[in-house]
Amino acid sequence: MKRRLLVAAPILAMTALLSGCTLANAINPPIESAIYATQPEAAGAKSTVALPDFVQADATTIRIKTDTADDTKILGYSIPAPLAAPIGEACASASSPALDDTWWVESIPTDAAITCSGTWHVYVVGQTIYAWTP
Repeated sequence: MKRRLLVAAPILAMTALLSGCTLANAINPPIESAIYATQPEAAGAKSTVALPDFVQADATTIRIKTDTADDTKILGYSIPAPLAAPIGEACASASSPALDDTWWVESIPTDAAITCSGTWHVYVVGQTIYAWTP
């Protein structure tokens, strides 16, 4: 009986350790992403990968990634001509993106002109728009 208990105790302990959300997130991360060729292609998308209202109708190569555990998002897309006006307004407090991806900008300069549209922070580099939710 003692021998069975000695064998079973570590197995039960490991099972308890590995059975929570941590294991589930390691095996199947709570990340959803989508790529849309154009803005109209995203019509009817699930809320986790739906585009914010500020994405222009002529936007192309749109990528969005969402961590569904905390609803943080990153978004990137191209536009055919530079913006005539910034997207949104000045941010009360700028934040850094919590997510990253191979298509995401390598770094956002500390002196970048970041604007906010609702919960989204927006950074423009020429004809490429990067946005994230904190």
